[in-house]
Amino acid sequence: SVNVTGPMRLCRAVLPLMIAAGRGSIVNVSSEAGLRAGAAGAAYTTSKHALIGYTKSISVFHAPQGVRANVVAPGAVATNIEAPFRSAYAGERLGPLMGIIPGVATPEHLAAAICWLLSDDSMNVTGAVLASDGGWSAI
Repeated sequence: SVNVTGPMRLCRAVLPLMIAAGRGSIVNVSSEAGLRAGAAGAAYTTSKHALIGYTKSISVFHAPQGVRANVVAPGAVATNIEAPFRSAYAGERLGPLMGIIPGVATPEHLAAAICWLLSDDSMNVTGAVLASDGGWSAI
């Protein structure tokens, strides 16, 4: 519900306003897990893939009305979500990767990517997935 239904409802709420204005920009937040299969688990990964597909559909169907839709796919961000990764199972799967990742992003790093996609500086970008993941998607 949180990963797919919430963003879908928000998009459905704002799309009529954007269409009426003849412009708008939507940025949904997925995850680097939405770019591949991986250690995040099947349900989480599937939900993030679904959000990317939904956002790309918006970009196709509503581009003629001036609405852009993109996705930011963060990797590790310094929030309290990392607590589950301290388990032995997660450590086994993610531990080797943690040594080669450049680091954990701050919320400000992620906000900068989102603000760029919302701005007119990215006016020719729609249907894109911007990996703001410090290199996670490269491995």
